[in-house]
Amino acid sequence: MSALLVKAREFELGGMALTRLGTLAAGLGANVFVIALLSRQHGAATYAAYALIASLVNLLPFADLGLGASVVNATADNASGKLSNEGFSHLVSRARDYMLIVALCLIPATLWGITNGQLSVLLGDLASEPGILLGAGFTLICIAGSIPLGIGARILQGHGRMLDVVRLGFIGPAVQMLIYIPLWLTNAPAYLYFFGPGTAYLLNAFAGFMMARRTSKIRLHLPFAGLFLRINKADSPWHTAAPFLIISVGMAVGFQSHRLMLSQFGTAQQVAAYSVVAQFLGPLLAIAGVVGQNLWSRYRGQLNRNELDLGSFRSHLVIFAVIGATFAGGFILLIPVAAALITGGAVSPSLLLTLGAGSYLIVFSLHQPSAMLLTDPRALWFQAACVVAVAVSTVTATIQTVGSLGAAAPYICMAVSMFFIQVLPSMRLAISRVRKQSTI
Repeated sequence: MSALLVKAREFELGGMALTRLGTLAAGLGANVFVIALLSRQHGAATYAAYALIASLVNLLPFADLGLGASVVNATADNASGKLSNEGFSHLVSRARDYMLIVALCLIPATLWGITNGQLSVLLGDLASEPGILLGAGFTLICIAGSIPLGIGARILQGHGRMLDVVRLGFIGPAVQMLIYIPLWLTNAPAYLYFFGPGTAYLLNAFAGFMMARRTSKIRLHLPFAGLFLRINKADSPWHTAAPFLIISVGMAVGFQSHRLMLSQFGTAQQVAAYSVVAQFLGPLLAIAGVVGQNLWSRYRGQLNRNELDLGSFRSHLVIFAVIGATFAGGFILLIPVAAALITGGAVSPSLLLTLGAGSYLIVFSLHQPSAMLLTDPRALWFQAACVVAVAVSTVTATIQTVGSLGAAAPYICMAVSMFFIQVLPSMRLAISRVRKQSTI
């Protein structure tokens, strides 16, 4: 046990988990404040408009086209001496320029959507709420600005400073409260609250970029100059970005389709039960995931230096299995009480549903070390194939079993599919890579 604790301290497990928990709590506090304020003083429709605008920051998780993964690998390779400073500068500059292109496409598209009414279609019935079009447009423009700035967090991650990345998560809630409290004290119009989420999102990305510049002392080329530099095909950021983009999309589609499948093939009560459980499962998955990300650059550098031993990797597998089991145990005990308190007994998740969600949490946690080790292009393509297969099998199995398993079907099917299709093969490949690390 003491050996496992030493291994856990090496990648700051406790600090990462507690800090991520703190950022989640801070975000919850800011959300509770604005929920209470808007719903009580301005009505449910105004809060619904705010919630819709705030959700926009989660609609474009793939806007960097997977290029952030290339930046992480390039930073880790540069830190370990595998990639020269010049090569590092070229690759990161080119990745940033591609992100700039995405941003410069999104901004005029947003302005066009506002002036031509297309954004109103996206907002639906809430489009008539005063100020929502302006607020939504402002938020999308902030998202566009944050896309190229997002390389900052990736550079920090590549330097093994994931704890700093997590700490940056306090900026968003702090900025929002600095906006909301003066608005509340001055009885400002409700639509001004709509500018909070986008502002916080952009400032968070900017802070990460500035911190990364001081950390890495990287010299980026002038905007778009990197696109005209001649580099080896092997050094193209797309070798890593393309499979990582597929992985990101596949995981989102596979997970986010659960409610849709339950609504189509199940009942409204099953959707409600699933949603209550998901509200508590999400933060635990976030904590396990962010702790795992701290291994990415660590593994990359050790593989480059031929320093990663099989014993350490196996210890990490045990540590994450313990994390998953501990989280799952607490989760299963908490859900019945939490659901009763929150819904007043209107929604009561079944034991099978909580067990299914807990099993998925264990499988997800167990996969983190392998996922963070398999980050070279060939291994990422392998992971992409596994993710697509898991997504397809999960959707198919859920549709066939929702009648018998109810709301538990998505979690059980995803846990089983992921374990046999993704986790076990990835673990086997990761162990093989550790044994043959000098060939990577």
